[in-house]
Amino acid sequence: MFLSNINLGQYVPTGSVIHKLDPRAKLFSLIFIITAVFPAKDFFQLSFWLAALCAVVFLSKISWKILLRAARPVFFLVAFTFIFNLAAAYFSGDILTASYRAVFTSARLIVLMMFAIMLPLTTAPLELADGLDALLGPFESFGFPAHECSMMIGMALRFIPLLMQETDKIMRAQLSRGARLDQGNLFQRVTAFFPVLIPLFIIIFRRADEIAVAMEARGYEGGKGRTRRKPLAWNFKDTAAVIISGFAAGIFFAL
Repeated sequence: MFLSNINLGQYVPTGSVIHKLDPRAKLFSLIFIITAVFPAKDFFQLSFWLAALCAVVFLSKISWKILLRAARPVFFLVAFTFIFNLAAAYFSGDILTASYRAVFTSARLIVLMMFAIMLPLTTAPLELADGLDALLGPFESFGFPAHECSMMIGMALRFIPLLMQETDKIMRAQLSRGARLDQGNLFQRVTAFFPVLIPLFIIIFRRADEIAVAMEARGYEGGKGRTRRKPLAWNFKDTAAVIISGFAAGIFFAL
């Protein structure tokens, strides 16, 4: 797979031990990690989870170039957070402390996002949807549409990279026609993107219509009685992954 084709939410099969884990185990582990990373208060605590992220990337056999390529849209959010915190630092009395907080908040957000991005990179959209369906299944007794929600999340993960590829194609076509998407002030750049948004919305509606026709042709009537091509199977390695992530989170809270 070419590096230039990697986008956010895209599945990258490598056959690693992380890929072979049950999607429910990955979701449980991600919940433990996010719960522990959020209350991190300094770079020493954050370095613990950065080392854990490096271990996950190593075990997944996914290169950092692929991970950073998939995380490109996240960096815009991180940049906005950093600028917002710097603006707060400018109006505060203690600029040094506020600037440190801006850097730390951005670094913590990057670690969180990297862990979250590793989930779709190592889990096929269908498997992830099945895992969410299994975890949300008990809530159906309270009237919660578990299957529909998991299906929508799976479809979003499947089509986000496709739409990003379409956006890249449209932008390249506009640039070849002389469009100035990266020049001018903020208002000029925003208005220059309208020729990109209009065909992108047309593609989105066209794909949505194709999905609706395909689901109707296959007689889709909801999740009740639906069979799975690859049934979920919980193994010892899944239990070990959840225990390790939970133990790491427990140690972090104990520090």
